[in-house]
Amino acid sequence: MISATCWVPRGYASEFPEKYELDDEEMERINHMANLNLGDARAELPEEVEEVGEVVEEEDKEDKEEQLTGSKPDTLKLQNQLEVDDDLKEFDMEHYDDDEGEDGADVTMFPGLADENVKFHEGEDGEDPYISLPTQDDQAEEKQELQVYPTDNMVLATRTEDDISYLDVFIYDDGAGFHDSSVPTEEGDENDPDVARGLVRDSSLYVHHDLMLPAFPLCLEWLNYRPGSNSDDPANFVAIGSFDPQIEIWNLDCVEKAFPDMILGEPEQNSAVSLKSKKKKKKSKHVTTHHTDAVLSLAHNKYFRAVLASTSADHTVKLWDLNTGGVARSMASIHSGKNVSSSQWHRSNGSILLTSGYDSRVALSDVRKSNEKEMSKYWSVLPGEEVESATFADDNVILCGTDSGNVYAFDIRHNENSKPMWTLNAHDAGISCLNVNNYVPGMMSTAAMGEKIIKLWKFPVEETQESKGPSMVLSRDFDVGNVLSVSFANDIEVAGSMAIGGVNKGLKLWDVFTNRTVRKSFAPELAAAQATARQEARQLGRSSRFARKYLRNDNPDTVVTVDAQEDDEDEDEDSDS
Repeated sequence: MISATCWVPRGYASEFPEKYELDDEEMERINHMANLNLGDARAELPEEVEEVGEVVEEEDKEDKEEQLTGSKPDTLKLQNQLEVDDDLKEFDMEHYDDDEGEDGADVTMFPGLADENVKFHEGEDGEDPYISLPTQDDQAEEKQELQVYPTDNMVLATRTEDDISYLDVFIYDDGAGFHDSSVPTEEGDENDPDVARGLVRDSSLYVHHDLMLPAFPLCLEWLNYRPGSNSDDPANFVAIGSFDPQIEIWNLDCVEKAFPDMILGEPEQNSAVSLKSKKKKKKSKHVTTHHTDAVLSLAHNKYFRAVLASTSADHTVKLWDLNTGGVARSMASIHSGKNVSSSQWHRSNGSILLTSGYDSRVALSDVRKSNEKEMSKYWSVLPGEEVESATFADDNVILCGTDSGNVYAFDIRHNENSKPMWTLNAHDAGISCLNVNNYVPGMMSTAAMGEKIIKLWKFPVEETQESKGPSMVLSRDFDVGNVLSVSFANDIEVAGSMAIGGVNKGLKLWDVFTNRTVRKSFAPELAAAQATARQEARQLGRSSRFARKYLRNDNPDTVVTVDAQEDDEDEDEDSDS
């Protein structure tokens, strides 16, 4: 299951990611986190003991009743014994003294060498066993395998299998050169080593590394800021919201990492009393230091890069200071005590935050104002509808999707509570994904949690008397099951690429402009985007591949998956053998 996706622009990822090292400083930080969690558990222990005592008393009462009536066999002890046996099977004690006999196995008995890729080898012909360290060639090969090229895009996806969740960090290579010899060469091609050598390479997708997560993830937000640094240097981090009230921040340029770099709302900011009475406070009091329920959305401010906004099922909107890891401001009344489902900062004004909620409204809030009653302007959907997601179509138009499958467009230049520009019944189930393409005006994608299709729409950018609502360009099933996440790329060189995830296994990337119907419907917009890409590339002394793609009408419809590439590699190996 893929529950959330997002893109990392080119040029932000480190070319050679570092490997995680458990040094003294890191060990001290981990111990500090462990002690905080231990103190949290101790604070909740009396309440847990009381609950367990009540359960035991109830079970004893039931046992006495069964003994008096004699109507039910005593299966509790047998069940407990079976559970114990199952627990012992996990450790495989019957084979404890057996020899592994696996030559070249990883060495785990020497903690000091754990990060050195040490291999254990059985001796041959009576020789003693020995260990081997990686050679320079091995280290160079490993470094090359982890290399991220400047033309690569990172795609982030949260995956859950067997109740265990991960963050998968994919590398997407859009390819190089052109199979069509009639595609003209341009100034700057000589600066691309692949093109200069005449190399033609198809697009590819693979998993670079992954991270294990503690809870089911609900949302992702890429950060170009290093938390706790007070530095303006660009960085490559991700914030993850889940069913847990904490927000984890991970460094994407570090592989084999076991712990996040920062946790927002961790026990250090929470008093033991507030945690112990979390359920009571959630109902009666506004907790300003941390979330008390699932984190539903995250939004990083690109103008004030040390600010991260979060919304939650605890009905609050919080602004986090990424330098200190604490809450700079917490707002509880923006959506009238209802769940706040989504958030996004205004594209050109870093003080304006767009949020949507289950109170049938979207809100534009000026976070500079101290009075919550005066800081927000509202636009409403039909009564009884819950707004699941909201996004900016441009600086002046916002779109929102509801649990009834409707999409609304509002012009924020009009007075609040004005009528929508248009309304669209996009799906028969609640909207799970609502996205616009930042490089192609008027391109919108929608998906519903109860459906398996993604719909691509063209909507009017400006409101005129003659303008109508959106028109559907195509509807397609990508075999991901019910769709949970869709996201457009945030680089103009891959402006047509879309990441798709659902309840089925596997992430899929679709280049929408490889579809003839899409190219025809968005021909003027595509031409304008290609001209912009060519101009930006020339300013950097490069050439734009995007500007010369899709010149022919027989481009194959391209959907890239990891599984398809693995199948191709297996076929190549079979043919070689």
